[in-house]
Amino acid sequence: MAKISMVQTFVRLGLLTLVLIGMSQIVGAQVETELKCSADKFYNLFRHDMMHLTTIFPQFYKSVKIVKGDGKSSVGNIREWRYVTPGSSKVTMAKEIVKSVDEDNRSITFSVVGGDLLTQYKSFDVTMTVTPKDVDSIEESGSKVKWWIQYEKRTEDVPSPDAYIDLVAHVTKELGHYLLQ
Repeated sequence: MAKISMVQTFVRLGLLTLVLIGMSQIVGAQVETELKCSADKFYNLFRHDMMHLTTIFPQFYKSVKIVKGDGKSSVGNIREWRYVTPGSSKVTMAKEIVKSVDEDNRSITFSVVGGDLLTQYKSFDVTMTVTPKDVDSIEESGSKVKWWIQYEKRTEDVPSPDAYIDLVAHVTKELGHYLLQ
C-alpha cells in the first residue's frame, strides 16, 4: 500500500489550500492545525524563543545562527537555520529575515533571503498566524495555527514545497503537545 504524505492527507481533509496568484507564477500553500495549547503560548515561542526549536526538535533543526539582531522574531532580524525535512536526512540551510510582525493578530512573516531553497525558488515567504479558538468553556480552549507558504518556482520542473508543509504541520502539532506539559 502506498504511503500517503501529510500533504496528501491535508488535501483530502480540505486543510491544505493551494492558490495561484495572478500570472506571475507565485503560488501559495496553506495548512491549518487546531491545538489545545493557548494561542499566546504558541505565538510567544515563535516571537521570543524560536531559537529553542533546535533543542525541542533536534531531529529537524540542527543549528541556528544569529546573523543580525538578538535572535527574537523582530522585524529585520536575520537567522541562518540548518535543518532536515521529514523523510530526509540531508541537512539544508536557509537564511531568513523577519519581514513583519503583527502582535494584535499574532502573526509573523519570514522571508528566505539565502540558502539552498533559493536554488529552486525565486522567493519563499512563510507567514504564521495563531488565533484563539472561539469556545464557550475552558475545557474546549485552545488555538488554531495557520501557516501560509508563498513561493515562486525558478522553473516549471521544480517541485511544490510539500516537504516544508509537512515540516510545519508536524512541528505545529508536536509543539502544541509540548507546550501543554
